[in-house]
Amino acid sequence: MSADPLELLRQFTIEERPIEFLDKAGNLTTDLLQAETVRFGEDASFPRDTPTRYLRGNSDADQYPLSALLYFFSHRDQPFYEYMKTSSTVGLQTVSFNDRAGLLDYLTGKTDKVAADSSAGAGEKHANSDAEGDGRRTRLRTDELASTATGPAAGKGGLGTESASDAARSIARRERTLVNPSTALSSNKSFAHVSDLIKELFPAKSAVDAKGKPLSSAAAASSGAAGSKAGGGASRRKTAHRKRRDPIIVVPAAATAMVNMYNIKNLLQDHEFVDSRAMLERGGEKPREILVEHAMPSTGQNMRFRVVDSVQDFSEADWNSLVCVFTQGAAWQFKNWIWGSPEEVFQNCMGLYPKHQDEQPKDSTRTWGISLLNIERNKRHMDRATVAGLWVKIEQYMARNKPDFFA
Repeated sequence: MSADPLELLRQFTIEERPIEFLDKAGNLTTDLLQAETVRFGEDASFPRDTPTRYLRGNSDADQYPLSALLYFFSHRDQPFYEYMKTSSTVGLQTVSFNDRAGLLDYLTGKTDKVAADSSAGAGEKHANSDAEGDGRRTRLRTDELASTATGPAAGKGGLGTESASDAARSIARRERTLVNPSTALSSNKSFAHVSDLIKELFPAKSAVDAKGKPLSSAAAASSGAAGSKAGGGASRRKTAHRKRRDPIIVVPAAATAMVNMYNIKNLLQDHEFVDSRAMLERGGEKPREILVEHAMPSTGQNMRFRVVDSVQDFSEADWNSLVCVFTQGAAWQFKNWIWGSPEEVFQNCMGLYPKHQDEQPKDSTRTWGISLLNIERNKRHMDRATVAGLWVKIEQYMARNKPDFFA
């Protein structure tokens, strides 16, 4: 039996044995991209792009090559977007998002199941199909012989004596409808919440007259029709404004952080500091994303900010929209960021270190180039002035480094 590259890759991964790469000249190399051959110890060697039994999305025609699996496993801790971008850049096939978890479980020994087994499964499927076909042909031949031997009277109802139309009707009676246009389009999922979400994000504005009184439906329609031409330019400007991306603020993911997803909206939108631990004790799930509305101090422009505590799914546009990061001075907060160090992070966005007025910042942050956000420990009436000053700093940073948000 020939060696199986997928099984060998799994075995070497579980046992943490080294896999060797050989270049065109047969010399050892540590670079998969320079390799021509992959060698599994003394067991076997394969060309780098040998197709494996692992199928892409259960497609019999698309097998992951050995190089794609090796590159995926060496970058398994990388966020999917970054992995996809780098694998495309170096010219290797990307393991799809849907296949990642199953493939990783198989290669690390958590499961013995190949989620998209190919050649063996396909061969077994074809073998079963051929066996069933042979069985049907055997039964058909037996019926024909019986009909011929016993004559028309004895063979009545058999395939040998039926006309083509009778045979077709007999087959149709035994058919079962598995899928029809109605069942194919049916779904057990409800999207009723989408309309509620749209209403929440884009609340309808009631039409009013010059005195501020609500208009009737007919009057509102007439007013809207009369003003449609005059307001065409403004409408187009509003549409362009909606298409512009929201600036992004990132806060620490730690539940013990002074400012996190539990209390950031109270701070930025309500101008009040609430202890994050007190918010956590009240219960409720941590929001994945928060939208904060704010009128910028000097221009009065109303702007919406998107607040998150994870950059795992960030696209290139999201990184470009990042304007501010709250930090507690922990370098691990910036693991898997596109910038390699906290100093480099804060060269590309504004950094804020929230702390109580009577506390000292961590020594590790002295070279980070961040601003201190001093919050009174007990004087809550000072919060409004503190947050007002914070918004001035954010606006000044955006005007200087991200002016496109004000276009």
